[in-house]
Amino acid sequence: MRLDLSSSEEEWFEDWDKIKIDQDKFEDLFGAEDSVMALIEADDVFDREVLEAIEKIGKRLEAEVPYAKSVTSLTKLSIPQGNIEGFEIVSPLEDFSEQNYSDEEIAQKKEYILSRESLLNNLVSDDAKETWIVLQLENYSEEMTQAMKKIVPPAREIFNSPEFKSDKFTIKPTGLSYTEYEETEVTKKEISIRIGIGFCIMILCLLIFMRSLRGVIVPCIATVGAIGSVLGLNGWLGIKGDDKMVALPVLLSMALSIGYAIHYVNSFRMHFRRSGKRKDSVLASMEESGWPIFFTVITTVAGLISFLFADIRPLKWVGGCAASCVFAVYVYVIILIPIFMSFGKDGKAASALDIAAMEGATKTDLALEKFGAKIIRKSVAVLILSFAVIFGIIPGIPRTQVNMDYTEMMGERTDFVKRLLSILRGKLGSQYSYNVLVEYEDADAFESSEKMKRLDILSEKLGSLDTTKVSGNKPRVTSITKIIKEMNRTLNEDSQEAYAIPEDDELLVQEMFLYEISGGDDLYDWISDDYKSAYIHVEMNGYEAKKITRTLDLVKSYSEEVFPDAKTSLVGEVVNYAIMNGKLVRGELKSFLGSFGIILVLMAIAFSSLHTGLIAMIPNLAPVIMIGGVMGYLGISLDMITMTTMPMILGIAVDDTIHFTNHIKFHFERGLSYKDAILTSYREIGKTMGMTTIILCSMFLVLSFSVMNCLSRLGYLSIIGLVSALIADYTLTPVLIYLTKPFGKEKK
Repeated sequence: MRLDLSSSEEEWFEDWDKIKIDQDKFEDLFGAEDSVMALIEADDVFDREVLEAIEKIGKRLEAEVPYAKSVTSLTKLSIPQGNIEGFEIVSPLEDFSEQNYSDEEIAQKKEYILSRESLLNNLVSDDAKETWIVLQLENYSEEMTQAMKKIVPPAREIFNSPEFKSDKFTIKPTGLSYTEYEETEVTKKEISIRIGIGFCIMILCLLIFMRSLRGVIVPCIATVGAIGSVLGLNGWLGIKGDDKMVALPVLLSMALSIGYAIHYVNSFRMHFRRSGKRKDSVLASMEESGWPIFFTVITTVAGLISFLFADIRPLKWVGGCAASCVFAVYVYVIILIPIFMSFGKDGKAASALDIAAMEGATKTDLALEKFGAKIIRKSVAVLILSFAVIFGIIPGIPRTQVNMDYTEMMGERTDFVKRLLSILRGKLGSQYSYNVLVEYEDADAFESSEKMKRLDILSEKLGSLDTTKVSGNKPRVTSITKIIKEMNRTLNEDSQEAYAIPEDDELLVQEMFLYEISGGDDLYDWISDDYKSAYIHVEMNGYEAKKITRTLDLVKSYSEEVFPDAKTSLVGEVVNYAIMNGKLVRGELKSFLGSFGIILVLMAIAFSSLHTGLIAMIPNLAPVIMIGGVMGYLGISLDMITMTTMPMILGIAVDDTIHFTNHIKFHFERGLSYKDAILTSYREIGKTMGMTTIILCSMFLVLSFSVMNCLSRLGYLSIIGLVSALIADYTLTPVLIYLTKPFGKEKK
């Protein structure tokens, strides 16, 4: 119950990461980037009923939502307006419900608001069909995962209130913490459903494959014990987990507890059918299966531990947690299976005339032995066909794109993503944005007209990028220069030509001072109170990994070019995603190479030969290549969830290779030829290999039906990898052993 699961972007980065340092500094200067927002859509947002609703929503948000700082909406604006003394800050529609404006007055104020450059297609669309209500939030005194639990429920209650249900307008809420909260809700629901269904499938698989009470009890105890032990220890130690990834260790624990138990139980039954002696059969099954199962555990753990090489906290957690769960399952099974199977009466030994019973074989076992004989007879053809398929899949791998597009990861099958995408398709909607922070060492640096003009030049350059969102031919780029230019225009008889930065430093300082003493609220949202730092906010028209990387490189270049004498840095959600893209590529490479290297060493140790270890690794590259190729050919992006598939499947796929190779070696060392040792292994463990793969695929099939794209992709990609691994072990592994003869010469 103490386990803390979250999906916050804060967890993506280590404390020493530059992006986190820059982000923290930005928030210290300008407050939280977070806000609660609602896009209001109507035939005319200046309709009397719509304006009354906007005003009431804004007041309730300020009064009822924790960390509320200020509201910006059509009924609460800060617009400089000229008067006898110079100008004043006005909000034309403030206290709308109390003023009792006539239709003519509303029309005049509408025209005035739509004439303001700083508001048009930023706060309100040029066709007056869309407008924002924005509740800016204070810096949290706690982490976002805790703060959003306080912020979102009251905000949601306001937006969903019957008071604001109308045919004249729709409310579409969004915002960083708001979206994170909804994502967490969907994720928890999905994970709970998947784990619940997974447990039911686990029981069903046990009943089908075990057909005994103790064969059902042990895996259930092992699963619950392992998951409870590992996640409980995480809770006691205060280790944070990730809510989207917690299903992986849980479902793996369920599947592998059955797999390990089946290997032991099937081996026990084979020996029990032969001898009829229960305790002797327990010892014989331990002797035969104990070593390969131990090594399958170690290799699976190695595949999962390789996630620690990635510089991403959630991946490190899921790797360590899943590896711990797998090992804990093994400990429970290795202790409980021999104990449970040793209880009961001895049976009747098989008759010497019943050859199949003497071998402990079933009809399925004998059918697999015949299949193995066909594979050995056509070993060269099987080898050629296998490599032809592999080389046909490889060209798809370079096509795989790294993309951390949030909406694509979650998918449109979730309601809040549907709403988010509908917002993005509007004139005012945008999800992805970044900030360019400009810092000088000297105070009052931005009281210089020349530096303020440079800030405006940089804004124009950023507005010209093809990734910048454009609304009504107007780039969505905002900075303090908009406020300055609006004030300058006001002081010059509202002339459009005067919408510019004043030439004189003193006039610039005077305008900012007048704005501040006149009650303007927005000045220090864009510039630090010592005038050393200012920033530009840029909204984007979408997310495409390659474009984002190129854009941010250009932004850095432009920033350094325009401000060579200042420190410039990029912060914001898109910057986080772009850095995550790079981390994913490096993390995937490190994780895969790490797992491959560790598993190769373990395979060499397991078979006391590097030569044998290398041969055994060849079939296990097939599922990894298959997954990468399928992702490339089908256009499936590599994200934080799908990147776990290859190292994980590599760790699991070697299990059957170890069992099969070890059995062949076991019988070869007892005097059988390579061919007979292979056929005997088909007969004795071929069925078990198929059963464990079916169980693993059943568990991942649960994820395939998730409404979240990232989970469903993890599910079916894992199934593709597991099935291709089983096919490779049924065909490529025995053929390679038969042709290369890695265990030495056959004995006469």
